[in-house]
Amino acid sequence: MFKFRKNKEQHYPPEVVTDLDDLMRFEYLVQGGNILPAHPVYSLLAGRHASKLRGRGLDFEEVRQYVAGDDIRNIDWKVTARTGSTHSKVFNEEKERPTFIVVDQSATMFFGSQRFVKSVTAAHAAALSAFYTLKRGDRSGGLVFNEEGYDYISPKRSKSLVQHFLQCIVERNKKLPLRKTVEANTELLNRMLQRTRSSITHDYVVTVISDFFAIDAETKMNLRNLSYHNDVILVHVFDPMDAALPDGKLLLSDGRKQIEWKNSRHNWGKKYGDDFIQSRNRLQEEFRHYKIPMVFLSTAFPVEEQVTRLYG
Repeated sequence: MFKFRKNKEQHYPPEVVTDLDDLMRFEYLVQGGNILPAHPVYSLLAGRHASKLRGRGLDFEEVRQYVAGDDIRNIDWKVTARTGSTHSKVFNEEKERPTFIVVDQSATMFFGSQRFVKSVTAAHAAALSAFYTLKRGDRSGGLVFNEEGYDYISPKRSKSLVQHFLQCIVERNKKLPLRKTVEANTELLNRMLQRTRSSITHDYVVTVISDFFAIDAETKMNLRNLSYHNDVILVHVFDPMDAALPDGKLLLSDGRKQIEWKNSRHNWGKKYGDDFIQSRNRLQEEFRHYKIPMVFLSTAFPVEEQVTRLYG
């Protein structure tokens, strides 16, 4: 007599493992218009730095003296009357702004100490970006990766394409609880950035969502190279325990070695917090030089609340 064991899939809270319904709700949040502003979010994310690229439509640039062949409909009659010579308005035709979203779903992203794990916060940020792009009428696509490989979704102006992109995130996200080891893999992110650069042309908004747990000089070079002909935005996902460890006696391990940690011992707690702040500030300042803004999202709060506070 044969006994069949039912293959029951393990279910996790949505804060630990996301699903498609959880990500699709961002479509309604974006359509409601209460999260992001009506004007392009990348201009806000760039802060004091003007975007190197433009949105779609016509953008007024300057008034200059009339040249034979200019469209008479663009004559600025006020300036012409004031100066006594004919002047024309000059417009720049703006370009399409497709978005390419790079989403890190590697093993180091499966960590959270309060509400969400980093991988879910990253998934929420990706969904928000994809639906915002779709709402403004531009193409959206991206690349989702982990240690096993990646999914490439060619940018299109399609809700079904966005849904497919989010499903790829879900499939990689639900594999994270099955991980046996967690190791920083700097080369993985570098390969994905190189793949991104070979996949897109120019005039994209490239959003890279990761905890940037282990980056090196090559990572920074890849991001700089991407930014030469595109607007690059870095979404840094962090957990409160990245910035400060709780008081008390802790046992910390990397799977091979372990130490007993206490914040008060040798001022370890303060040094740990200072190191996080200094590293983040150095990174932010370095990328600001290349007009690459960084947005910081905590796992302790919902993404939509944080974005509303930032830009609302």
